[in-house]
Amino acid sequence: MAYAEKRGTGKNPWRARYKKPDGSLGSEPGFRTKRAAEEWGEDQEAAIRAGRWRDPDKARTLLKDFVPIFMEAQKVAPSTVIKRKRLLTRHLLPAFGDTPLCEINVFTARAWGNKQTCSPVTVGHALTLLSMILTAAADAEYLLANPMYGRRRQSTDRAVHDATQRQGAVEHHDEDEEVWAQPDQAYRLYKRLGGVQGLMVLSDCYLGLRWGELAGLHRRLALIPKTEMLDGEPWERWCLRIDARVGALHEVEFELSPEELIEWHRAEDARLEACREKGWKANRRKEPKHQVRLYLGPPKNRTSARDVDLPPFLVDLWRAHLESWPHPYPFSTPSGEWWRRGNFGKGLRAAADGRDAIPRKRGFAGREEWKPILTGFTMRGARHTHDTWMKEDRVDRALRFETMGWAVRGDIEGTYEHVTPAMRKHRLDALEARWRRGVELAARAEEAPSGS
Repeated sequence: MAYAEKRGTGKNPWRARYKKPDGSLGSEPGFRTKRAAEEWGEDQEAAIRAGRWRDPDKARTLLKDFVPIFMEAQKVAPSTVIKRKRLLTRHLLPAFGDTPLCEINVFTARAWGNKQTCSPVTVGHALTLLSMILTAAADAEYLLANPMYGRRRQSTDRAVHDATQRQGAVEHHDEDEEVWAQPDQAYRLYKRLGGVQGLMVLSDCYLGLRWGELAGLHRRLALIPKTEMLDGEPWERWCLRIDARVGALHEVEFELSPEELIEWHRAEDARLEACREKGWKANRRKEPKHQVRLYLGPPKNRTSARDVDLPPFLVDLWRAHLESWPHPYPFSTPSGEWWRRGNFGKGLRAAADGRDAIPRKRGFAGREEWKPILTGFTMRGARHTHDTWMKEDRVDRALRFETMGWAVRGDIEGTYEHVTPAMRKHRLDALEARWRRGVELAARAEEAPSGS
């Protein structure tokens, strides 16, 4: 039976004593009266008998002590692990690391989020991760429940009101919308970039693949013929296949192991010694904490492993490209290496946003000026482009979702609808028409006098 003990002579001298499930005595200090301590202890023993008790000592575990337990229990992609570690080290642990789990609630989380000056998206991701940690704490019986579960967060994109401003209106900043392309813009980017880079941009506009799915595509999965019956006659189409095991290129920042750090220091010592032998001045580089690695792995989710149909014009372009391309991955660099997202983006940025001319000089061939074609366009924008085109062409939802690799959960319509050959033909015909229209519009713009 629970009882109270008086400890000291302060404002809250009483502590509750109660019997834990393992037979040991639990203790909770901080009560002003004997009766309050006894009632609290009796409530704990009642919760134990009812099977709903949570150890108050576990609830007082600091967030920084529970985070390693949470991270160890997760089974996620390496890139997700890196993102979570970054959110923890840069945002959550500095703010809540020394806070007991039981003292983190919606109010404290919102108050922290409202003070942050980083991107609202980053704040949202950090708060989502914090809620996931509290849910795991409840599952591990550290807490009775996650106090943040199901609670809607306050908007972080409201206008900032300045009471000292006497003139003008409060400025509202709209969220940046992903830039998508028209057919003629996609064609102009293709022609300007040329080579494998131009073909990658054009292909993504007409296929809607994720960056890793396109960059990691193997040539044996690039052009696969399929024949189906359409209106009583055989109908042939060509498709690419995103493999379920190695269908995407991943670019992930890994922490270096102790063995890898030793190897790095050995290589750095060899580099410095070689420089000294040649009489060169060289300083020791800073020891790296992480290393970016490229590898092939599964695509984003289960439904991302799929076949995507190619329009006829793209089949011809791909076939010509494959015949002259000596490497196993059709969309690798000209030397056969996998693209790094940032390196590819540099070329696309110049082609889409424009660039200044550099005159020819000794040792440099110079370069011509490029006028902007579509400022802010990215490979993610190419994926947006393809879905926008399919929506505009009234491609059936079932085929849109299959093409984009989207999962449909809890949707009756998605359960009972299926993709037919007629749907596929409609999409391919619409894309072929877009290609012809884009070529025609781009040719017209080229022939038009400058400034008209």
